[in-house]
Amino acid sequence: MFNIDPDQLLEETPDRVVRAMAMAVHSLVTAEVRRDRVAARAARLHLGEVMARMSAFGEMIGAGQMLEQAAQLMGAQRFAADRSKLVAFSAEEYFDVVPMEEAADDLVARTPETLKNAAERTAQRIAQLYSAGPNIAFVRAATETVTMQAQDYIQRAIREGMTAGQAGAGLAAAVNAVEDNTINWSWSYAKMAFRTNLNTAVTAGRFRQAQEPVIKAIIPAFRFDAVGDVDTRDNHRAADGIILRTDSVEWRKISPPLGYNCRCTIVAMTRSMLQRDNRLREDGSVIESKVPVGAFPDPGFRHGGRPDLAGVRA
Repeated sequence: MFNIDPDQLLEETPDRVVRAMAMAVHSLVTAEVRRDRVAARAARLHLGEVMARMSAFGEMIGAGQMLEQAAQLMGAQRFAADRSKLVAFSAEEYFDVVPMEEAADDLVARTPETLKNAAERTAQRIAQLYSAGPNIAFVRAATETVTMQAQDYIQRAIREGMTAGQAGAGLAAAVNAVEDNTINWSWSYAKMAFRTNLNTAVTAGRFRQAQEPVIKAIIPAFRFDAVGDVDTRDNHRAADGIILRTDSVEWRKISPPLGYNCRCTIVAMTRSMLQRDNRLREDGSVIESKVPVGAFPDPGFRHGGRPDLAGVRA
């Protein structure tokens, strides 16, 4: 039920969540080019609200994945067989209207009794984090990127023979031209931001739920999993297969995503899986990997460390 990835979710819901992001980004680009401070402020607030809700649902998906796997290992009843409305981003009335607190209650209600306390603590924490307001870190980063794009747009106008004053006045008047010429960039940026931030949020949810003692007892470690195809970056590939305790400080250096559009994930390692791979000592402690020198975040990427500790900020 919770076994989905950002790319799959993007393919399933391109006409809703990504459109909401793209339109907010596009409004911000247009306002920045036209130097409309009132419109720019409104666009930033809207973009932050969209990102906060997307990140909250992403964290709940990650937490749900950990709870579902733990329930199976404990022999507890399975989660509800139907596809949870928690991850049904295509249900517009749910994503746009249902409060975070109700979404948190929905996650807890689907959890077996043996895990309800752990689920409730995590779900409430996620709801508290994202009900407070917009995703400020994302909005700040997005504003910087959009401002650079707006400046580039203005510079192109100047290179075409207009003075800075003429470009500013002309672009302010030519609303339709600005919108037409920046819409493709806005969509491209929104898709990248969606993939990157959803991956960050799902990873944060997994880490957050994994710190609960009842979960940690049966899932004590994570394995870094890189896709390994031709598009996998070398520094991401170098981290593939790393196994660390779920509470290891090393995850602050190497937790995915390691860059924009990163598809890397963390995989829950149960005690039986660790035993099979000879990664448990006689006392039951995890034999951890040494992080290779070549494994690190992409240059220029704002890697905030373990996302549940740093806040979701990609």
